[in-house]
Amino acid sequence: MIDRGKKSVLGVMVDAVDYEAAVARIVAAAKEGRPYGVTALAVHGVMTGVGDPEHLWRLNELELVVPDGQPVRWALNLLHKTGLPDRVYGPRLMLEVCRAAEAEGLSIFLYGSRQEVLERLEANLIPFYANSFVLGHQWNRVCRLRVSGSWARTRHRSATASIISS
Repeated sequence: MIDRGKKSVLGVMVDAVDYEAAVARIVAAAKEGRPYGVTALAVHGVMTGVGDPEHLWRLNELELVVPDGQPVRWALNLLHKTGLPDRVYGPRLMLEVCRAAEAEGLSIFLYGSRQEVLERLEANLIPFYANSFVLGHQWNRVCRLRVSGSWARTRHRSATASIISS
């Protein structure tokens, strides 16, 4: 397991982790009932954070930012000598989390994308993870509105409360 903490890639704080460490952190948060924001970040996400201070703030507020793209992993290895042997690809991470959730008897909640995408994803996951279940899903309309940090924090807390109460 590799977990070398958060490291700066052009100001974006990316966690130098492998799949095992990322899954362990996510499962630990689930067992403790803690909200835990996760993203799999490729180089486009890093560069968006570099160019947009508000997006940079959002990224750096997340609990876990995994190096999804190879250039992000290369940067971590070059700048911080992390020795990561591979990236942490978002879709594979999700499947690894589903496997761990099933083994631990945990449920999952799908958040993001569009309603029809979440419904298809849920339908495709259920046959593979019979011992766990999808607790629910909520779509997230992505828009390009500029909002204040306090609005974003309030919205995040509201979404988190909605997920926890479901």
